[in-house]
Amino acid sequence: MVRLFSAIELPGPVRDELADRLAVVRSAAPDLRWIPPARWHITLGFYGDREHADRRGAWFREHARSLRPSRVRLRAAGRFPGVLWVGVNALDGDHAAALRRMAGVLGEQQLDDMAFVPHVTVARWRRGRTGNETATRAAAALDGYRGQWWLTSEVVLFRSDPTPDGPVYTALDRVALSGAPGRQR
Repeated sequence: MVRLFSAIELPGPVRDELADRLAVVRSAAPDLRWIPPARWHITLGFYGDREHADRRGAWFREHARSLRPSRVRLRAAGRFPGVLWVGVNALDGDHAAALRRMAGVLGEQQLDDMAFVPHVTVARWRRGRTGNETATRAAAALDGYRGQWWLTSEVVLFRSDPTPDGPVYTALDRVALSGAPGRQR
């Protein structure tokens, strides 16, 4: 059994733009453990280590082929306990619905407007006052950030292998998103 999750990868120019913006923030927040850009993604579903990759891969392909793309951009930042993230903003309501549907279908859950917070984790910290205060300042420094728009083109099934330097993500399968962007029937 392996640890599996589904996600949207960031296109190279989007990842590079965010890395440039974070360079200044990183230097002012050394208490945070910054996630390398190669690991940045928008998680849609987390499957843990409860089944075999081939079985989940077949399920993933079957469910993902009905999904449509969504036009999104990275925007602002926020915090969860121990996590600094950059938000994901959809172009309009139809595109937001398409993004929520991706998470609902691939995350195996019914989502209301509040349940899914699309984001890219950019840093972590051990819970405690110092890290939390540093993350608060870092999130505030990213408040005005607005990345470029892009159209999600595929969803990816990843394997996550723990290492002493952090997880290594390996793409096991990719499904192209097709059809008109936005709302699906």
